[in-house]
Amino acid sequence: MPHTLFFRNDKYGQHSSLVFPRGIAFLAQGHVWYSGVNFGGSIQSQAFSGDWSSLKQWIADTFGDTSPIESEYQPGTAYKRICWPLASSGTLSRAIDTVARTQSFVALRLLLSKMTTIFDNIEPNPRNLDTFGHNVRELLLLAAMEVEASWAAVLKANGYSARRRLSTNDYVKLLDPMLLDSYSLKLTSYPSFPAIIPFEGWSASAPTQSLDWYDAYNATKHNREEHLDQATLVRAVKAVGAAVVMFYAQFGYTRTIGDELLPFIGNIFKMNFDGNKHPYSYYFPNVNTAAGTVGPAGWEWMMLEYPFVP
Repeated sequence: MPHTLFFRNDKYGQHSSLVFPRGIAFLAQGHVWYSGVNFGGSIQSQAFSGDWSSLKQWIADTFGDTSPIESEYQPGTAYKRICWPLASSGTLSRAIDTVARTQSFVALRLLLSKMTTIFDNIEPNPRNLDTFGHNVRELLLLAAMEVEASWAAVLKANGYSARRRLSTNDYVKLLDPMLLDSYSLKLTSYPSFPAIIPFEGWSASAPTQSLDWYDAYNATKHNREEHLDQATLVRAVKAVGAAVVMFYAQFGYTRTIGDELLPFIGNIFKMNFDGNKHPYSYYFPNVNTAAGTVGPAGWEWMMLEYPFVP
């Protein structure tokens, strides 16, 4: 049963009360609650006695969208170790496994430190993208193993079970739920190095081969003598970038006061998130209708398991 409507604000810039091109709305306790997809802006409400069909008509009258998208997402819920962006104000801090976040960051920090040490010897310049060697191979292996560990941890947290050993046939199921292809990265201190989208083109029809850095990891892991040349600098950087993306996709990329983790990553990688690739995957906080607003009581998230199909 749908719980939420995502809509276009076709009256954006005209008479609409929302100054954002897209929005989200739902019904709760005699009110319609709505907000622009504004990543931190305010949530509005008004008394509403209608049903679901009436809500669609209200959206059409108010915002001009006669075909809003129905979603089964229920406000106030979040999936375990899957960090979607917030459509509006709120915080996900109470939904994050801080122990897992800290442990993951320690592993990621070691990868980033190893990568920057390699940069002291191999300039991350477009002319060196295909440079390969034993230190680069070691970085590729360690980074890909960290990504695998994150993949497995997310599936386990969500109760996913397989009758066999996990493989990329299982891991590729994380692509859409974790919005992995929405993240792109640039090396902060090396602007000439091309931007990377570590999970771009990941396909269930070829879940290993469609990730060139992971395919190279498999080849050089099992047969170093014949495939050392596949452990190139650009693939190692992509693998480290994939580990960064998995960190963001699990624990969020919004910095909070006193947070030293994200600035450390930001000194090495600049991240861009393309919210248009998955326009209906946002979290929305619960509401405290007694207070007439959203506040700390509305930021107590109900943690759910994502319904992965085995």
